[in-house]
Amino acid sequence: MSKIRVLPESISNRIAAGEVIERPASVVKELVENAIDAGAEKICVEIEKAGVRLIRVTDDGSGMDADDALLCLEPHATSKIAQERDIERIVTLGFRGEALPSIASVSRFSLKTRQRNALEGNEVIVQGGKFIKAAPAGCAPGTEITVKDLFFNTPARKKFLKTESTEEKHIEEMLYMLALPYPQITFELFIDGKCIFSSPAHDNLLPRLKTFFGKAFVDGMLPVGYSSEDVKITGFIAMHGLNRNSRREQRTFVNGRGVESVTLYQGIREGYGSVVEKGRFPPVVLFIALDPGLVDVNVHPAKREVRFRNERKLAFDIAEAVRTALRLTPAPSITVDPSISLKSMLDGADVSYEIKQTEHPAFDFQQQDFEGNPPPKTFPSIRVPRMNPSGEPYSARNDGTIIETPVSPALFGEQEIPDHVSASGEQPSSMPELPGSGPLKIIGILDNTYILASGATGLIIIDQHAAHERVMFERLLKGASPDNPAQKLLLPINLELSRAEASFVHKNAETFKLLGFEIDPLSSNTVMISAIPTSIRQENIGGLIHDIVSDLTENGASSPKADLEALARSACVAAVKSHDHLTSGEALSLLRQMARCELPFSCPHGRPTIINISIRELEKRFGRK
Repeated sequence: MSKIRVLPESISNRIAAGEVIERPASVVKELVENAIDAGAEKICVEIEKAGVRLIRVTDDGSGMDADDALLCLEPHATSKIAQERDIERIVTLGFRGEALPSIASVSRFSLKTRQRNALEGNEVIVQGGKFIKAAPAGCAPGTEITVKDLFFNTPARKKFLKTESTEEKHIEEMLYMLALPYPQITFELFIDGKCIFSSPAHDNLLPRLKTFFGKAFVDGMLPVGYSSEDVKITGFIAMHGLNRNSRREQRTFVNGRGVESVTLYQGIREGYGSVVEKGRFPPVVLFIALDPGLVDVNVHPAKREVRFRNERKLAFDIAEAVRTALRLTPAPSITVDPSISLKSMLDGADVSYEIKQTEHPAFDFQQQDFEGNPPPKTFPSIRVPRMNPSGEPYSARNDGTIIETPVSPALFGEQEIPDHVSASGEQPSSMPELPGSGPLKIIGILDNTYILASGATGLIIIDQHAAHERVMFERLLKGASPDNPAQKLLLPINLELSRAEASFVHKNAETFKLLGFEIDPLSSNTVMISAIPTSIRQENIGGLIHDIVSDLTENGASSPKADLEALARSACVAAVKSHDHLTSGEALSLLRQMARCELPFSCPHGRPTIINISIRELEKRFGRK
């Protein structure tokens, strides 16, 4: 008996119609959703030429009889809903009945399907929306849909597709979003005959997360388990310190459907609170289960956006789920210096320690200062003795005296305004000089963001983040030349990436090398970093590579390989940020580096690095002239 029916006009008019097959990933999404709704236990996706030449989706689901095989290609023909009230409580991934006719209208389409108890299957062939053939055929139980020559009859759509690597990445990401909520289903992906991943069915999500994103990703996640009277939230969130420069790795699901929602993102942000700085996004994989009547998925033609009946409460529940998971984070272990024995501590020996003022990690003065200038002045170290029970300091081990060193106010966040002529010995002739400004003298730093300097033309205000981005950009473009050699790492770093990220790095290894990164593949999702540019410090180099790849793939490359300037621009994420504290020496070093830049007046993204308020403008503002 036929399960598929053509919806009456009264129902089809209420559906947010307008199904548009934007790219190959859209085809994959619709076909895999149908396979999941059909109760498949195994789904195999095969791709050739980024899906333009071939997309084949094979499942072992319920299959269709001969009537349904024809009806499924009629507009608004579906087995998912039957009455108007069904639209208010959608429990399947598909429901519009538009996907298959839309796909068949822009491709050479064939469908083979067989019900499990049937002796034979059926085949339907359509080309560019025109019916070609329908006949019995031999096939395995389930459904196999083959889409060839996508957009062969609509060249305008084909022209706007991105590069093959970008389209492949969209397909892979789409399959992640479809496979994560259903770990009980086996998923396989083949691209150009090569197995990209094979994720067996499992009752636990962790093996699938490791397959898709790597062990390092899983090790940095915390489990989430939270429920209230009408919502259940499960999944994983990132530990403290693990974050990205885009929201791309915040994957959220509502009743098994991957969605984008401001409400969900707001709850995640509120849950982390001040733990995550502005502009950074911790990865999450969150599954929200709630009554279908409380969520409207009939909003966007591509079903990416949803609306909630009580958005404020849901955001609160998500925030509470995140906070609860973070509170359960185990405390970090404490490393004790083995040279300090327990007996020496009990005997009252000197176990004092030093607190040293450290330069910002983005600056390495020995390597970055220009023309042999001496390292900038740093604040003295502070020697803090351990106190005995009476409140008096223990005697020092050598001569029994305690040497006290004054504490610099800047060490504890109080701004110290340096005088470079008297304090550091700088003479005007050796001060940094930008075109048109004359020698600059730093007079202070505002809000740990803007360096204030006086020059021949008036007040100069430098955005420390934008300025350092410009410096890093030009240094990176010089690449690993004899004048700017790459830093060889004493111990190479093995970095685990997602398969899509690792594939991007593999394809662009030569471009990375031109900038000074030496990255070699170790496996399908692991790379070894053996050298980095001299302008970048080793700290958190893994996070930097993640951010570079995320930034480039988020926007899509315009050529099969990443543009050198685009790669350098993305690497500038390692620059100092707004509100990072710079010492007077660091600020001076930054201005010296800016003075050597070819285009010092804007950052690589086009924002200004410098604002000049002239003497004339100041006189005008104060009513002097």
